[in-house]
Amino acid sequence: MGGWFALKAFPVFQCQDTCNVSFRRKPGFPGSLTDLHRFRKTVHGHDGSSRIVMVRKTDQRTFASIEKGQEPKLETITRETIETFRGQRTECKITTEKKGCEEKFPPDLIESLNDKVARTPKRTLSNKKKRNPIMDFQTECLTAHNEYRKRHGVPPLKLDKEICKVAQNWANHLISRNVLQHSNNKDYGENLFCMTSSNPNFSVSGREAVEAWYNEIQCHQFGTEPTGLASGHFTQVVWKESVKLGVAFAKSGGRVVVVANYDPPGNYIGCFSKNVPPVGGFSGNNNHHDDYTDSLSKLSLANGTTKSSHKDPKNGTEGNFEEDFLKAHNEYRKRHGVPPLKLDRKLCKYSEEWAKHLAAKNILEHRPSCNYGENIYCMYSSDPNFTITGHSPVDVWYEEVQHHPFGREPNSLKSGHFTQVVWKASESLGVGVAKNSQGSIYVVANYSPAGNFVGHYVENVPPALTSTPKEQTVEKKVSFPEKSTTNDDGFTQFALEGLKVHNEYRRKHGVPELKLNKEMCRYAQEWADTCSKSGSMCHRANNPWGENIFCVYSSDLTHVPSARDAIKEWYDEVKKHSFGVESVNHGTLHFTQIVWKNCTDLGFAMAKNNKGETYVVANYSPRGNYVGQFVDNVPRPKF
Repeated sequence: MGGWFALKAFPVFQCQDTCNVSFRRKPGFPGSLTDLHRFRKTVHGHDGSSRIVMVRKTDQRTFASIEKGQEPKLETITRETIETFRGQRTECKITTEKKGCEEKFPPDLIESLNDKVARTPKRTLSNKKKRNPIMDFQTECLTAHNEYRKRHGVPPLKLDKEICKVAQNWANHLISRNVLQHSNNKDYGENLFCMTSSNPNFSVSGREAVEAWYNEIQCHQFGTEPTGLASGHFTQVVWKESVKLGVAFAKSGGRVVVVANYDPPGNYIGCFSKNVPPVGGFSGNNNHHDDYTDSLSKLSLANGTTKSSHKDPKNGTEGNFEEDFLKAHNEYRKRHGVPPLKLDRKLCKYSEEWAKHLAAKNILEHRPSCNYGENIYCMYSSDPNFTITGHSPVDVWYEEVQHHPFGREPNSLKSGHFTQVVWKASESLGVGVAKNSQGSIYVVANYSPAGNFVGHYVENVPPALTSTPKEQTVEKKVSFPEKSTTNDDGFTQFALEGLKVHNEYRRKHGVPELKLNKEMCRYAQEWADTCSKSGSMCHRANNPWGENIFCVYSSDLTHVPSARDAIKEWYDEVKKHSFGVESVNHGTLHFTQIVWKNCTDLGFAMAKNNKGETYVVANYSPRGNYVGQFVDNVPRPKF
């Protein structure tokens, strides 16, 4: 407390005596209020029941900031407080305040303020505000897009809030359903990205997703219309006419899904040449290039030098599909020195029936109890006018030639589509095509007599007679590390690892261990191969056994998940399970199938495709998850 002390009787305060106070003899006043309380009441001439203390405190501060370009001013604030006490307690307190301003600012004070400002670090708005992970992800994704687009000489994209909301809704849907499939949104182009890790804190950056899409550039042939969608993610990233971008991600445990939407949408057949320039952009005048291409196309049609390409958007075919389909088969069969096939109308009708069934159900599965050999192909596009040629599915099937061990019986069905295409004993071919409202085109091929009989591969699948550029290209493709080595019992190391992990979890719940079953392992391998080839994850129809399916995507094409990664993903559903309750929890059925007490046999297999997707399939016998039997078959963990 600074200032000075004065004793004075104010009219507004009542005292218990009316004596006059003489100031001629000043007693020694205390230096603080604490000392004042110790003085006798006769010191100030009152009876001690009240006393008055005045305290004056003065402080100063700058009136105007130097940073605003104004001359600094010194503001003086004077506060006076009058306080009365009764005994040692405050009875009344009044504070007054006066302000004054001095125009002349001391030079030494200006210098000290400048030094303080220079030493004080500037705080930016971004440091004060809490970081938003969603906005950071979107910004990073947009930046990566525009860096790649600049590389190809196309205009940058702009982030659109409304499109981001659309992308977020679909990302949330995919993560909640644990699936990866395109939406039915016809307004925007769409790229999807998914990655799963056993680490629940796993996350991906916006750049990782864009890099995975852009890496498909190696599959794209510039200056021509693509025959497939192997580079579809890349072409949408750099599609010249796209202007706006919406991007979002959703996460559940260690699984992350990224959805990107583009407006206007890209990947329109007939527009690739002018919308997907090579690195460095189009050389010369782009408009001239487009006009030249259009003029050349019209000239060729007018002169009759180019055969008219018939398109049927209703079933998604282009040209004479059946003839081209048969021709593609016989070209490949000739390469391997086997007789050509002939088209069978009755077989075509049979194939078309199953193609329509698949399109209506929007699933990919083989026909039960089919007496013919069968290959199935599915292609999806958000473009309602998208079509495929007769060569498209046959080319995809034949590419499995890289997995086939010529001269011996295969130990898996990784080359099953290829071997049926060139199966020497087959004579007749039937093909059917159907397209559904979701934009998926299904192609079913049937062969008579059927191929792929165990023990007959060597005589029916001869190697190619000559090395062709096509085969040389196939041989240069990325080879994926396979866990296909078998032990003396004929089981793969991947299946043995899967059995070990299953039994670890089952011991935890005190239920009997499983054993591997060869037939079930082959059955699981067939479906894993089917999911891998189709690029979709769905349960097998008419499956006599219980089934768990796992899918993971990685932009590293050589990455192969372990069996433990898949099984742990299923088992982690234990956190959501209510033990001792018979009601079915659809969010824990993978876990309950793993520890189902009555199960005795296991089939376990894995397949990987050239898109970076790995599919793991497990089959269980007897099957589990029967309503009314959960309490008896799913006990609580014992440790």
